[in-house]
Amino acid sequence: MQEKKRLLGLLITLIAAPYSLVAAENPFAKLRENIQLEIKEKNIPSLAVAVIRDGKILWEEGFGWANRQEKLRATEHTMYSLASISKPITATGLMTLVQKQKIDLDQPVNQYLGEAKLRSPLGHADQATIRRLANHSSGLPLHYQFFYADTAHRAPPRDESIRRYGVLVNLPGETYQYANFGYGILDHVIARISGRSYATFMKEDIFLPLGMKHTSVGLEPSQAKTAAVRYGVNQEPLANYHFDHPGASDVFSSAHDLIRFASLHLKKPLADQETPLSKMSIDAMQQPTVETRPGVGYGVGWRITKSEFGFQTVTHTGGMPGVRTRLTLVPSENIAVVALTNCRSDLPHRVVEQVLAALLPEYARQRRHAEYNRTTPAAPFPWAPTSKWIGYWKGNVKTGSGNQPVRLWIQPDGNVHVQLNSQLKHLLNQVRLDNGFLTGVFPGHLNTPDTNRRRHQLALKIRLRGEQLSGALTALSLTRSPQHPDATLPQRSGYALSHWISLEKQSSLAGPRQLFDGKKLGQWEVITKNDFEKHGKVTIKNGVLSLPSGQPATGIRWTGDFPRNHYEVSLQARRTKGNDFFCGITFPFNESYLSLIIGGWGGGVTGLSNINNMAAVENETTGYVEVKDNQWYQVRLQVTPQRIRAWVDGEEIVDFMTRDHKFSIWWEQEPVRPFGIASWYTSAELRNIRIAPVP
Repeated sequence: MQEKKRLLGLLITLIAAPYSLVAAENPFAKLRENIQLEIKEKNIPSLAVAVIRDGKILWEEGFGWANRQEKLRATEHTMYSLASISKPITATGLMTLVQKQKIDLDQPVNQYLGEAKLRSPLGHADQATIRRLANHSSGLPLHYQFFYADTAHRAPPRDESIRRYGVLVNLPGETYQYANFGYGILDHVIARISGRSYATFMKEDIFLPLGMKHTSVGLEPSQAKTAAVRYGVNQEPLANYHFDHPGASDVFSSAHDLIRFASLHLKKPLADQETPLSKMSIDAMQQPTVETRPGVGYGVGWRITKSEFGFQTVTHTGGMPGVRTRLTLVPSENIAVVALTNCRSDLPHRVVEQVLAALLPEYARQRRHAEYNRTTPAAPFPWAPTSKWIGYWKGNVKTGSGNQPVRLWIQPDGNVHVQLNSQLKHLLNQVRLDNGFLTGVFPGHLNTPDTNRRRHQLALKIRLRGEQLSGALTALSLTRSPQHPDATLPQRSGYALSHWISLEKQSSLAGPRQLFDGKKLGQWEVITKNDFEKHGKVTIKNGVLSLPSGQPATGIRWTGDFPRNHYEVSLQARRTKGNDFFCGITFPFNESYLSLIIGGWGGGVTGLSNINNMAAVENETTGYVEVKDNQWYQVRLQVTPQRIRAWVDGEEIVDFMTRDHKFSIWWEQEPVRPFGIASWYTSAELRNIRIAPVP
């Protein structure tokens, strides 16, 4: 019996040995398992991958469903939407015309355009060269625009798009700004110079010579039947879409074809390929001519990373509705990896890195080390504007439908308010000063035929040039997301449409100003009447004004002129001891007075007193904030003729429309008029008291 068991075990070992040997020799065996598992667990429709090294394709395979509805499986020959991997492909076509001396990379792009040309309000449009369009430093702003087949909107002729959006918002060569429209202009140049359509030129001069049989600009009806369907965030097929920048986004290809394309750029073309580019042209494309961030540059259609886990890589990625793609070359190792998917998943990026880790031990080691030492990036420091920025600015946004007035208030504390046309004045959110650019977003509506297609918010990106602020105001279509959960919003992207904006400073005094300099009372006085007779001793130290607990009240009042509306007061306040209001702001409103109470009635109630003779604890403005001792709270109060609003730490606590209501204050607060701040049986501290106009 023992002998039979021994022979059976030996037989099983012999049978299994070839399979074990294959697994050991296949560096991608475990990765294949992981891909299959993630596709299943994360409901990813499909992924296609291909790998080449030293002119030999090591692996190419498709996983999952290219088309779930038709039960069409993905293969290495399935055509996927490439999104921005279209750019190095377009750039390859461009370079063939450079080789033939029909285009000069360092000549103005306007030299190759027709009647519609790029314009620059800053001047120097002639410095927007072909190369600068190709490396995203031409001065063109952020731009993308999707036209879905199930809507009535279609991309206009390219000359019309150039008339609308061919405006340089930065000086050419000044800064890197990823610009899809630049590649829309380049594909237009290719068509004009070659005398053929962009799609025809790319097919005849690039795809066919390289043997890319499953690659095209856009999809023909016969190709669409077998191509990977783009799936939205709700896992439903997306309607087909096109662009006003096809050279940036509209190429379809398979993993197999992209590896063939990569072999050209590795200077290791396959035996059956004709090479449309010289090695010199390939080198020119992979030479970074603008820095995108430290250690990373952009050449002609390629992003070049000096050290990606120890190796210089030449890469492009792509991302659009229903698309995530990546193509990475490691020229020193003659390796290229492609990963494509038909949904919004980061799986292609991880697969490319995992393939490179499997082939390059040093890449794997440094990648593990980076993962182990990964830290959360530090939040940007609060913006502290200089005197050159602070003030009231007025100007225009220039659109294809005419100019629209805009006003900007930049306060010393870094708060920025913006008003477009006669719309509401808004606080600029997500404010940053990065590389000289002030950026932020705010609600608003830019009324143009293109932006009217979708609800949107507005993004500001401006820089200081002498006495002028200028840059781009971009309409960003809203998409349903955790930040915008509105069920009426679409789940697919729409557009980012940028427009030239310029503003001139009107007055540094018309903007916000300090009411307390942190050193002395100035125009403030300590209140001594009525319930303030037994006030605490008011002191100032280190920029902080202290209101010790009174019996019952301690407070200060402003003795100078004070507006009755169209103003906003901001300050920081904290309770140091007590359980009643630590920040009671009495303020003028039209012909009446009101008090904003924060921390009253036991230490947490907020609201306005009095509305229709009802106190803050009993009217429709009543709210609650869990106040903690010795914690600073940022308070804002905004007063306009028909509306009163207030915020604590950015959270709105009052938004009250004033029409048809009666307003008053408690008799105890009358000595605080016209404007003042008080505490009740509570010790408090104040700092950074400011006022700003509100139109």
